[in-house]
Amino acid sequence: MWAFVLLESHAAMLCCSSRGYAGLLSLLLLSGCGQSDPLNRQAVSGHVSLAAEPLQGMIEFSPVGGSGQAAGALIDAGKYSIASEKGLPPGDYEVRIYSASNEKAKAELGTESPEAPGEIIMVAKEKIPATYNSKTEQVRTVVAGQKNEFDFEIPANK
Repeated sequence: MWAFVLLESHAAMLCCSSRGYAGLLSLLLLSGCGQSDPLNRQAVSGHVSLAAEPLQGMIEFSPVGGSGQAAGALIDAGKYSIASEKGLPPGDYEVRIYSASNEKAKAELGTESPEAPGEIIMVAKEKIPATYNSKTEQVRTVVAGQKNEFDFEIPANK
């Protein structure tokens, strides 16, 4: 007599003998021991405000040193959240926060419009001080098994 067991979408055929039952028991015990996420990603969330007002924008976490898993999220009404499925492995991360204003500014020198050579490209002006994005000084540590909630209160850009 044969028994079929479906275990995490893998079919295992075991003989119904004392050896078969021991094998089945071993499979069941071992199936719970594996880690489904080898990176051990952690959920990350928090609040971001600019001059005490909730921010609309984007937040990005990049591993210190440049190698490893990065993640980001939209900031809506001052809140952001990265689910564990797309989260960050434990470690230190540089944080960059971006939010475009309604003001326009010239793009970097030498940048011309590909559609109209000779014309300068106008881009939305960044509201956030450079120490929070292009020249970030913000570093946060993601810790396994803890609530990784990081809030940022950004002063007004002068």
